[in-house]
Amino acid sequence: MQSGSKVVLEGQFDKRVISYVRVVISLFMAITVVGIPFIPFWLLFSLKYGPDFYGRLFVRLTPRTLEIRKGVYFRKEITIPLNRITDVRLHDDPIMRSLGIRGLKVETAGQAGQGAGTEGDLVGLIDAVEFRDAILRERERSVEGVLPAVTPSPAASVDTDSVLTEIRDILARIESKG
Repeated sequence: MQSGSKVVLEGQFDKRVISYVRVVISLFMAITVVGIPFIPFWLLFSLKYGPDFYGRLFVRLTPRTLEIRKGVYFRKEITIPLNRITDVRLHDDPIMRSLGIRGLKVETAGQAGQGAGTEGDLVGLIDAVEFRDAILRERERSVEGVLPAVTPSPAASVDTDSVLTEIRDILARIESKG
């Protein structure tokens, strides 16, 4: 995590996220059928794992980045530049609703593969709506500072028309030879 950056907002997590993780993993084990015998061991293990997981949850918004830290055994520390963020979505599922928690998904540009686009999933974030709005506000400030305003000039459209005409003519010649 970066240090020395001005902190715009630091997120807090609801302790009910411990119950959420416990229930979701137990349900997954039950659905797979093979995991059913392991549920009692998981529930005992989760008495230690849950508080450790909760203690490692961290999110901080700075004027340039969103910093996320989570995980107990498989730890992740992610620093997302605000100008790469394409969307910030609130989400919940039936279990989250029953526990009264929400999640925030941060989607970014420039990823490929399975799960592409979602770099940060922050389940149990307190005041998720406020945090989402703060991210979008800071992102807007960040992008405005980087990208200059562009107004198309009439000369540019003339150049575009001539280039498109030339491309059309080249394609016609290629088709006639093929």
